[in-house]
Amino acid sequence: MSTLSTERHGHPTAIRWILLVLLSVLLLAGCGEGREGAQGTPTALPRGEIRVPLPTFIVEPEVPVVDLTLLEDEVLVEPVPLRAGFPFTVTALIHNNLPIPAEDIPIMILISAEQEEIGYTSYTQLITVTVPASQSLQADLPVDWNFAGGEHQLWLQVNRLPDAWQDRAPTKSEADTRDNIALVDLMVDPFDAYVSDLCSGRVDVEIGPADILPEPDQQRVLVRIHNVGNHAVYNLPVAVTSASATGIAYTPAIPPCGGTAEVYVRLDRPFQEGDLLTVQVNPSRWVGGLQEDDFDNNTVSVTAGLAPGLALPPETSLEDYDFSISTSGIEIPEPWHVLVTVHNLGTRDAAMVPISIENEAGRKLTDAIPLVQGEGIGIAAIRVGYLWIPGGTLTFTVNPIDAKEGFPETRRDNNTATFTLP
Repeated sequence: MSTLSTERHGHPTAIRWILLVLLSVLLLAGCGEGREGAQGTPTALPRGEIRVPLPTFIVEPEVPVVDLTLLEDEVLVEPVPLRAGFPFTVTALIHNNLPIPAEDIPIMILISAEQEEIGYTSYTQLITVTVPASQSLQADLPVDWNFAGGEHQLWLQVNRLPDAWQDRAPTKSEADTRDNIALVDLMVDPFDAYVSDLCSGRVDVEIGPADILPEPDQQRVLVRIHNVGNHAVYNLPVAVTSASATGIAYTPAIPPCGGTAEVYVRLDRPFQEGDLLTVQVNPSRWVGGLQEDDFDNNTVSVTAGLAPGLALPPETSLEDYDFSISTSGIEIPEPWHVLVTVHNLGTRDAAMVPISIENEAGRKLTDAIPLVQGEGIGIAAIRVGYLWIPGGTLTFTVNPIDAKEGFPETRRDNNTATFTLP
């Protein structure tokens, strides 16, 4: 019994030692494989798995497709002097230096005041053009904006746009766009014009009998205006009246110290040879008109088709201001801004016409249209972020009756319009 028991208990002990040795060998083999794998020897992959190398992407630079040039001294602004509230045109010459056409090239124009005031909005415009191969293109950019007087900067860019504008007109690949920019200083004359030191200090325009040429067959009167003062003048009313007809026109810019200008005044009703005509330039009682040192030389009377007369008929009154605004004249060119067009159904120009804007919550702001021309329009862009409520309604009132700097107006039923925000 004892011998059998010893044999049975001895065999398991030998088996344990054999198993320990085999386990040690396996562990040492695994460590070796790990060291070899760390040195670059590939390890075995699970069954069914295939290793695929990752693709390598090489970014190749874009091949330039255009080569354009824009020079500052080839940017022209007309007419000059620039006048507050009046449109002008920017003309730029764009050169294509490659023998292939440059198609759909974006041109961006930005005009901003040197010192912006509350309510001022920069002017931006974006167009696209095609420049012929190896040629130059003259691009005319009309600026129909109601700028106030002061110093402004014109920033013109060809095939260069801010990131926010890229989706509107993508630019073309170009090796060097440093010569695609022009920066031009603009001086916009305020409503009171500029002064010259070439003659004595005064404000004075005049007309005489020899400056009036009635043309009954064409129902108009040619008027020549002289500026004998030292202030440049512009947009002065020239009124012609008879017993039954009235006409009005406005002067262009007239240089100081002897400058002249000619305007045709068309009458609203026929006049005949022998009719007595009264011509007035910058009438003394014109509301908001230019103040002069001498108004005695601003009126003359002539007889149509006959020798100039001296008798003055009773003065014919002209229409008063009559501003109007409608929902169709309000738009959103950029977020947080509205572009407002105001009409003047009267004959008199008005500078700095007040306008108020109010939202549904009762918040209100006031601004002004720099110039609203008689029998014309005035345009202004106004920041309304303070009033912006998505889907809300804004109420616009031009020339409010309680405005401190308002204008006399008999008809006000067309002075208010509402606009719904997006």
